[in-house]
Amino acid sequence: MEKVYLIDGCRSAIGRGHPEKGLYSNLRADELSVQVLQALIERTGLDPNKIDDFYLGCVGQHLEQGKNLARLILLLAGLPDTIPGATVNRLCGSSLSALQMATDSIKAGNNSQLLVGGVEHLGHVPMIAALDYNPRLFDGYDLQWTNMGLTAEKISDEFQIDRKAQDAFTVKSNKRYFAAKENGFFTNEIIPVIVSDDQTVTDDQEPRLSTLEKLSELRTVFKEDGTITAANSSGISDGSCMAWVGNKSTIESFDIDPLVEIQSTVNIGLNPESMGLGPVYAIRKLLDKTSLSMEEIDLFEINEAFAVQVLACQRELNIPDDKLNIHGGAVAMGHPLGMSGLRIAVTLAHSMKENNSQYGIVSLCVGHGQGVAMLLKRNS
Repeated sequence: MEKVYLIDGCRSAIGRGHPEKGLYSNLRADELSVQVLQALIERTGLDPNKIDDFYLGCVGQHLEQGKNLARLILLLAGLPDTIPGATVNRLCGSSLSALQMATDSIKAGNNSQLLVGGVEHLGHVPMIAALDYNPRLFDGYDLQWTNMGLTAEKISDEFQIDRKAQDAFTVKSNKRYFAAKENGFFTNEIIPVIVSDDQTVTDDQEPRLSTLEKLSELRTVFKEDGTITAANSSGISDGSCMAWVGNKSTIESFDIDPLVEIQSTVNIGLNPESMGLGPVYAIRKLLDKTSLSMEEIDLFEINEAFAVQVLACQRELNIPDDKLNIHGGAVAMGHPLGMSGLRIAVTLAHSMKENNSQYGIVSLCVGHGQGVAMLLKRNS
């Protein structure tokens, strides 16, 4: 079976998903993605004529993100007509599933190298746009499980993780983000995006340093007597990420050192009311599948949908603090749904290179009760 490598990956800065105040309020999702894709091609020197396919993760597949956005991005970018494209939706795990699909196609020998992407523009395509759930989906469930904030409140109650602990996690996520920014870590992954004739953006819009005292003054947003606030949950955001994936012949022909090898991926389902615990079951399944122990994993990236959700996963899996989300996460940066899976995989890959790590795991909880986890390896 072919070995598969995440050769390189880059992303846009993440903007607020606000129709007027967001970084990309005047830039469409497809135009944003084209800029990131073209930057990836330019910085790697990859040959578009040798790309077999393009898989793109996106959740809101309507309005400017509809009609198979993957293929439309390729056409807008002026890439060869011979490259096909498919758009993937596994909610928050969409672009990690796109990366898995690309990996599996290479392992099976069907393809040699692919482009993978993820994008979400919640400022233009709101999370509830064109939404029409079948009422029967709610039969048999005590919680309105489509509301991710209520699933987070449920975890807070069940695991007795109070507001103070969640706010402390928020402070830490932001501090780690700014420390990484200060030491230049994000220059490895963020590319400049032109948003107007006289403005280019390179900085994430949402991270901010605050104190426990300031955070304690914020009101809760899902329950009047709850614990979840706008600060200790991930922000509604816009952004795009792109990556180049290839087999061993690809890296040999380009004579390049890939970021990581993509070893294995698992997906799981669970009760939608416990959506946030998806990484627990996915990571355990992944370790069983690969016969690795928790102690052998050098770094973990778990998407920070909510502070409480990551804290619960960390507790259940007994992940050391210095191995988890070492450069901050979505509580600081925001969570563009279709972008986030690939974004945290690319961040983990760059982190593994920076720290000379051998094994890393990237994982996300997924709405409607799912989880995904992927094992990355770097020859240290």
